[in-house]
Amino acid sequence: MTDEAPLTALRDDGQRRVPDPPALDEVVEDAGRQRLAAYYLYSALMAGVIGDDLAPARWPPKLADPMRRMGLAKFAVRTDRGLDAQLTPAELQALRSPGKQALFAQLLVGLINRGAFGPLCGDADSVRLKEPGSADGGDLELIKEQRVVGICKVQDHWELVAQYLAGLPLFSAEADAGGGRTTEEKVASQLKETGISHAVSLATTLAVSLHPIGAAAGLGTRLVRERIQTDQNEADSLKYLSGELRILRDEAYRETRHSQAS
Repeated sequence: MTDEAPLTALRDDGQRRVPDPPALDEVVEDAGRQRLAAYYLYSALMAGVIGDDLAPARWPPKLADPMRRMGLAKFAVRTDRGLDAQLTPAELQALRSPGKQALFAQLLVGLINRGAFGPLCGDADSVRLKEPGSADGGDLELIKEQRVVGICKVQDHWELVAQYLAGLPLFSAEADAGGGRTTEEKVASQLKETGISHAVSLATTLAVSLHPIGAAAGLGTRLVRERIQTDQNEADSLKYLSGELRILRDEAYRETRHSQAS
């Protein structure tokens, strides 16, 4: 009974402070939106969409509009310290790098060429960074059979990278272009295959096409659910690897004992 007293007092104190606490699903939703807001800021900083000032009043429309549309503005941090707390050590190091825009470009190229965002436009095989100082100012070249078939700017894809890093699937009615399966079926398939953003190729001038995410309801919850599933998949893979290593260890031990006996 004595051990329960501190917990009872803590509960009573919590009820006094917050007489109408949010439901668990609201907490999960807010946690997901907070993470997505952090990666929108991170990606915008890395790509050079905004400078080092995180104040919402300084956001350009290309950042302010999606943040407002998806209900992320109120979850966005206002200080460097607040953003730092939500990033990995490697992301922090990249953000502090004087060449962070070059690092962002390399990240984008790697993600596109790995197929993280879906098919390339114009049936291109891959993308590559243009040589520095090119006259037309394009940053990415779309390559097909060793020929340049399109050009686009690295900075144009900051939002897609943000969604990828946050683990958010891209829900959009526009992604149903081309007919065939319903949007719901495509979304279910995309989540099963990757759990990340998927883009649809609509023009030869962009490496991947950006679309509004659509209805904002449940964005944070979907994000948290997908991250949990990703963590579970990684845990299962590590468990399988552990089993394989244990088998190899046992075989090596038996072979060693057999050699010693001989």
